[in-house]
This record gives sequence, structure tokens and C-alpha cells, in this order.
Amino acid sequence: MGKEKIKTRNNNKKNDMDMKKIVLLPLVALLISCGGSTSKYEKLIADVVQTDSKGTKYHLNFKADKLEEIRQISVADSIKIITDAFNADKDKKRTQFQQSLSRNQENLDKEKNSRHPGKTMMEFYQKNIDHYSLLIDSLEQTVPAKAAQYEKRDGNEILTVIVRCTYTIDEPLTNRKATETFDFFLSPDGTKCYSRKRVNE
Repeated sequence: MGKEKIKTRNNNKKNDMDMKKIVLLPLVALLISCGGSTSKYEKLIADVVQTDSKGTKYHLNFKADKLEEIRQISVADSIKIITDAFNADKDKKRTQFQQSLSRNQENLDKEKNSRHPGKTMMEFYQKNIDHYSLLIDSLEQTVPAKAAQYEKRDGNEILTVIVRCTYTIDEPLTNRKATETFDFFLSPDGTKCYSRKRVNE
């Protein structure tokens, strides 16, 4: 009986150890995955920071002090950004055209009501009125062409990852340490940098 109890106890311990391994393995995999993602962005950012506009690379002793993903831009986000920018520009143009139309209409009315209306001037103002009316009508029918490229794509697809990085480098001229913070607009796979924007903290 004693041997059977010892054997049962040993089997229980073995089962407990196996369960712990099963639980720990996904956690280890997750940590490795997260670390790989961070290093992926860090390498790309280091290359971007240490490469000038002509493609010449420098060794500036780049060191990332803080690196964090602050936002992901999806297809749906991109469509909204494009549409909002398009509508803002459209509103601006509409206002300009409407002001020009009103101004020419006022001038035409004044000319008609003057003591000696000039046919040439009235034709000139009417021509401008027709021109701006046509521009307004055409403007109302326009749609953001750039958004069309995303029509058949999944709205949840991630197009851009914004990574904020605070880093130190050796300034090329003075060789002194400089600390800067930028938002980097990167491809999700960490192979491309579309743009960067300085963060004033």
C-alpha cells in the first residue's frame, strides 16, 4: 500500500508540472512575440534616424529610451481621414466660389440699376455668374477619389502603426548627446516608414 501511495503522489506531482508547462508556454510565446515587435520597430526607427535625405547612413549611437505604439490606423480610419480632408477643402472652395458669385451678382444688379447701364459690363458680370454657378454645381458632385482604393478592403485591416519614440543620438556636428521625441508612421510589418512628426513635450 505504501508503494502505491508514493507512486500516486509522484504521478500527481508530474501532472501538476505538466499543467504548469502548458500554462507557461503560451505566456512565454506572447512575451517573445511582444519583444520581437518592439525590436522590429526600433531597428526601422534607428535606420530612419541615422539616414539622411540622400540615403547616406551614419552611426550616431542611436539609443531608444522609450518606445510605445500609440495608435493603429485601419482602412476605415484612412477613409475617414481622406473624406474629412476632402470635405474641408470642398467647403473652402464652395465658400470662395459663392463669394465670387455674390460679388458679381451685386455688381450686375448695380449696373442694371444705374442711369446708363453698360451692356458690355452686364455681359461681363453675367458671364462670371454663369462661370461660378457652374463651378459650384460641379463641386457638389465631386467625391474623394483617393478613398476609392479602399472600397473593397476590410475596414479593420491595419494600414499604419504610429510609434512614439524618445531616443538619444550623437549630433553629427558637435558630437554631443541629443534627446528627441518623434511619432513614426510605420507599416505594420515594420519594414517601411511613411513619415515622422516631432513631438513637442
